[in-house]
Amino acid sequence: MRFNNYIWNLYKDSIKGKESIDYYKPLNVFSNEEFAVEVKDSKTIDILNRSDLKRYIIDSKVNFRQLIFDYLKTTYNFPKENIRQLYTEWIQKGITTCDFEIFPSNAPQFWIEMISAVSRLLYHLFPDYFFPYTFEREFNKFTNICYEFNIPIPEVPKKKDLDKRALYYLDLCEALQEFRKINEFIPQELCAFFYDFAPTVLAELEDKEIPSPSKVWFVGCDKFDFDTLDESKEDSEESWQGNVDAKRGDIVVMYCRTPHSYIHSIWRVIGNGFADPFFGYYSVNYLSFPIKLDVHITQKDLENNPVWARNPLVRKNLQGINGYPIKYPEYLELLSMLKLKGQSIDNFPTIIPTSKFEADDLKDERDVEIRLIEPFLVLLKYTSTDWVRQMRVKMGRGERNYPDYGFGANTQRGEESAKMILEAKYEIKTNKDLQEAYFQAKSYALRLQANCFIVAAKEGIWVYKPKNGVYKFDDYFNYNWVQIENPDTLHELQLLIGKK
Repeated sequence: MRFNNYIWNLYKDSIKGKESIDYYKPLNVFSNEEFAVEVKDSKTIDILNRSDLKRYIIDSKVNFRQLIFDYLKTTYNFPKENIRQLYTEWIQKGITTCDFEIFPSNAPQFWIEMISAVSRLLYHLFPDYFFPYTFEREFNKFTNICYEFNIPIPEVPKKKDLDKRALYYLDLCEALQEFRKINEFIPQELCAFFYDFAPTVLAELEDKEIPSPSKVWFVGCDKFDFDTLDESKEDSEESWQGNVDAKRGDIVVMYCRTPHSYIHSIWRVIGNGFADPFFGYYSVNYLSFPIKLDVHITQKDLENNPVWARNPLVRKNLQGINGYPIKYPEYLELLSMLKLKGQSIDNFPTIIPTSKFEADDLKDERDVEIRLIEPFLVLLKYTSTDWVRQMRVKMGRGERNYPDYGFGANTQRGEESAKMILEAKYEIKTNKDLQEAYFQAKSYALRLQANCFIVAAKEGIWVYKPKNGVYKFDDYFNYNWVQIENPDTLHELQLLIGKK
């Protein structure tokens, strides 16, 4: 959706809107009340007492927000062109005053994990440049808002690139400030937009129903988290290190490591997995609807089971368990193991394999489309509104062509484009048949600037994705319709060409 000034102005003039905007007014003075000050060790108190910073001590506690605010306000000037240089220096060199370390040096991990507290201070200092980022382990909510309201943000840095992850906050600030200026927001209105207005709008569009699972995953629990798991209830929600490819509705097997070393519970994923640049472990899953086990499946049980003994994770002593994929036959075997130990599995979630595609009496290409391709697209979460069938495309002087399916299509004359092309054939029996279909689909894909293309026939599908912008005839992913019925294969295809 695009930003709507009329709806925004209604919100801004409402009591709720005014209260929210007022709440985010930048501050100069921070409370000395109990909840706002921090207890510190005697060494820190001694350092502050020996300096001119002792005025920030309140009954052996310290008002660090006021201390840092006052120091930065009086020490640094923030012309726009110096922001990135100065912020980079803070990350690399830290800040120390009067022998007291405000920010550590060479510690990008500090800036990644403390961005919520640091960004709030920076916002109060220089609201025209900084945004108070408090979406802790909720980067998905932040990106959903940006996506829905067409706010372009940079790509998330890789997990191991800590310096870029630390600087990514500044990249986001630049993008949000651009959005603020275009829409003539004052700084506190930008905050109210992200933390009140937009979440309320998106909540109305949210699908509350949890879809059927398509994949099973392992996650691990340390001894520090065990009490949290043990006290969880049916409606409990937990954020966990998981797999970014986990989808809403998927099944999660929770394994508790030393000293317990057994499977504790079965959960459901309630939001698609995502990478969070400001979360130390990077990948996040939100879990709910736990079913606690009455019996224990231990690591030894897995090692002694003929199916699980072949699993690479079990053979590695369960190292790297968080977000590890479990094959569907392995999950069925796990349920059998539980049942043998006396656990009722009647209410346990399972994956329902796809019904067999009807391919015995297909007569022509349209039969292939109706009885194979379109049911397959539904399994990938597409609807008929997501594609244009027989998309009209001008390929040369006076020449019109019609790709069978165009996805994410722009059909405006002269501006035709598509994200993905699917070309349907009745049958592909030989390599020559595939080659002819390949060249036809490739010509459409290049003309429409598609990211990939698919050839589909009653024998199966062939998925082509370019490498370095180049397609190659013998470089494809191929699956027959029987393979596609396998839940694990279907999940791979959802990642490869599913609706995202």
